[in-house]
Parts: sequence; structure tokens; C-alpha cells
Amino acid sequence: MLSISKKIKVIILCGGKGKRLGDITKFIPKPLVKVGKIAIIEHKLNYYKKQGLEDFVFCTGYKGKILKKFLKKKCKNPTFFDGGINSGILKRIYLARKVINSSTIISYGDTLAKINFKDLLKQHKKSKAVLSIVVAPIKNPFGLVNWNKKGKLTKFEEKPILNHFIGYAVFEPNVFNYLSKNIINLENGKGIVKAIQKLILKKMVNVYKFNGLQLTVNSLSELKEAKKKIGKYFTFDEAV
Repeated sequence: MLSISKKIKVIILCGGKGKRLGDITKFIPKPLVKVGKIAIIEHKLNYYKKQGLEDFVFCTGYKGKILKKFLKKKCKNPTFFDGGINSGILKRIYLARKVINSSTIISYGDTLAKINFKDLLKQHKKSKAVLSIVVAPIKNPFGLVNWNKKGKLTKFEEKPILNHFIGYAVFEPNVFNYLSKNIINLENGKGIVKAIQKLILKKMVNVYKFNGLQLTVNSLSELKEAKKKIGKYFTFDEAV
């Protein structure tokens, strides 16, 4: 097991409605959707715990009471902040600032990635950034083009490899000092985008490159794919 300070908190964002999963999330919150025989949030908790991370903070919203009841059985002394159904992602994180006093790991509740968190924290500290985001390569299925004001094509690139944010990050407590209330209160994920853009201009964002296995359960097609790959993500015993 990796040795990580017990002071490190892990924030898990799990307040979304999961509309793209259709009727599956009509009665349960998205993190409780099963991948294999257990919920995606339980897979996530198990992986964190194996790396010595057990101080969990959950930012809930949609069907928060159901999720809270479940998580109290799976975690030791978890902390909860309920931002309600309509809060944006950044506002949910902001509510949890009261318990953040050191480098903090944060991730979405519907993603799984086999990240070495000890290495992520080490690189984050070395960078001296206030935010480190985890990015991974993805092959764009389409050709990309650019053109000038006269309508002349200036660039054509066939199915390029792009980098995308996979829903994991590490941040410092002072990150909120750089964010206005207007940005914090933006709906959905708009606040996160604006916040990162602002921190980029201040050269305060570090990138952690990840090229390992990752799963997302954000839609019915992704859920189907996750069920096929979950055995590769964990050992057989962990997956069942």
C-alpha cells in the first residue's frame, strides 16, 4: 500500500441528476448505479482506500439523503455538504472549503481512473501550483479543420490525439482566494471552466499526464462500456 498522509482529504462530487442515464437514476443518485455487482462510488472508495486515502468529503445534491445513508455504512466518519439540486459544481466545492486546510484531492463521483495518487500529490507539490488537473489522451474520431476570414482552409488534421480533463484534480486551500462570487455561483460546470481559465492566466495550473485505464458512467452507452471493462480495472475479486 502506498504511504499517503492521513491529513489528505478526498472530495467526491456526487450531486448531479444523471439525466443521460434515463430511468436508472429516477429513484437513485448516479453514484449508486451499479457497475458489476457494486455501485460505481463503492469501486471508487475501494481504490482510494487501497492507497491510504480514507478522509472523505462528499458534495451531494440530487437524492442526497439516499446517498448519505449508503456512504455512512461504507466510510469512517465521512463529511457531507449538500448544495441542493440546482447548485453548480464549483459552488458545491466552495461549500466544503470549511474543512479544507491542506492539499486536497477532488474527483467526480461517476469516474474511475487507476491513478497513482502518491505520484500525483508529489508532482503537484513540486509544481507549486494551486491546482493540478489530471489529463489523458483521447483520439478524436473526426478530422479537424481551421480556416481564415476569407474562408480559405489553413489547417486539416486527420483524427488527431487530443488531451482532455478526466475529472480528477488536486488543489490548495488558497485557490478560493482567486475566485469571485460571480464565478463560484455559475450554474452546472460553467464555474469550473471559468475558474480554471482564470488560474491559467495567473500561471497557477499544473498538468498531470495520465495514460492508464479510466471509466466514466455518464450515459447509457458509457455504462454499458464500463460493465465490459470493470474486470480490467480491478482484480476479479474486487469487481464482483
